Amino acid sequence: MTRPSINQLRGVGDFAQMIRWNLSFPTLPSGVSVGSPAAELNLRCESADVPKMTNQKIETNIRGHKVFDAGISNYTNTITLTFVETVDNMIHEFIRSWRELLWETNTGVTVPKTSYQAVCMLTRLNNQDNPTWYYEMIGCFPEDYEAGGTLDGVTSDFIKPTLTLSYDYFKDAAL
Repeated sequence: MTRPSINQLRGVGDFAQMIRWNLSFPTLPSGVSVGSPAAELNLRCESADVPKMTNQKIETNIRGHKVFDAGISNYTNTITLTFVETVDNMIHEFIRSWRELLWETNTGVTVPKTSYQAVCMLTRLNNQDNPTWYYEMIGCFPEDYEAGGTLDGVTSDFIKPTLTLSYDYFKDAAL
């Protein structure tokens, strides 16, 4: 095997860039406020974790010889979305309205599981903004959130709320 040449590298084509992606919620619970239209979430989403799955390995150790086999695969079961807030409080309202379905303020009332779960999708794009790969997380609900920073008089930054979504499993494939 020889070291790759510059011409081989040039022949690979366009590389997938970290900045080319979209966020969507094909299914959101009724009662979750996302503004109008829901594409506003995509516009305000600054970054998103990519879901992943890991495999537990099983060790067999017989008289000093070790071998490994594949075991149970587990999803990480969470992704974190980082948003940039605007003065209309759209992101905070989105998080609050979804959070209230899980545990209503003052009462603790929760809607049925089927009424608070969503489907979240991340779609990678090529350089012409055409979809190339997707990650579809099923059974999503808010697990945790951060309001977006410490309010002070010295920071020159925007409020950047984060939302950690729990999901049951994900599907991914080329488009």
